[in-house]
Amino acid sequence: MKEAVISKGPKVQIIDSPIPKPEPDQVVIKVVVSGSNPKDWKVPLWREHLVINQGDDIAGVVHEVGENVFEFKPGDRVAAFHEMLTPGGSYAEYAVAWQHTTFHIPKQTTFEGKRIVVIDF
Repeated sequence: MKEAVISKGPKVQIIDSPIPKPEPDQVVIKVVVSGSNPKDWKVPLWREHLVINQGDDIAGVVHEVGENVFEFKPGDRVAAFHEMLTPGGSYAEYAVAWQHTTFHIPKQTTFEGKRIVVIDF
């Protein structure tokens, strides 16, 4: 699979990596949409020697589940949060998330849902 790793600069390098295998309580997701946040380019500035796939916000389809995963199965539409500063982020074709940070996306909801901000005074 193709994976983007971020280093100081920010600099992005596209590399070939194996599809991750889930550990117990993890879900491997075929990425459809990956979110990006300021921390994704700031962390390499703060931790200069860290070169890692910084993508932590994932939406996609479950590819494989690890042992003890009971709420998800291959083919489920999901969104998830990837554990920061660990391998298997969402700037790739496949990403890893813990089952407790993963949730189902309704069929009628698009992966590219619009961001709505509500401010109540």
